[in-house]
Amino acid sequence: MDQIYLQNITKDELIEEIKVSIIVELKKIISKEDNKDFLLSRREAWELLKINESTLNRWVKLGKLTPHYLGSKVYFKRSEIPL
Repeated sequence: MDQIYLQNITKDELIEEIKVSIIVELKKIISKEDNKDFLLSRREAWELLKINESTLNRWVKLGKLTPHYLGSKVYFKRSEIPL
């Protein structure tokens, strides 16, 4: 096992450096997730919109919502849900 020796740094300084590094990495992860286009299941979509399943089906037929298919499953992009 390799060993790392730290010199000229106190324990508190090391802890602070680790904290700062963790915060920077977490901010990167959070900003990437904000940019993602989350997929919602049919149930999640109608619950978010506070409508029932038949209304969701009607909105799809009318073109108000665009369904996206993964295999036989239907999903809706969160960014395309009108709120």
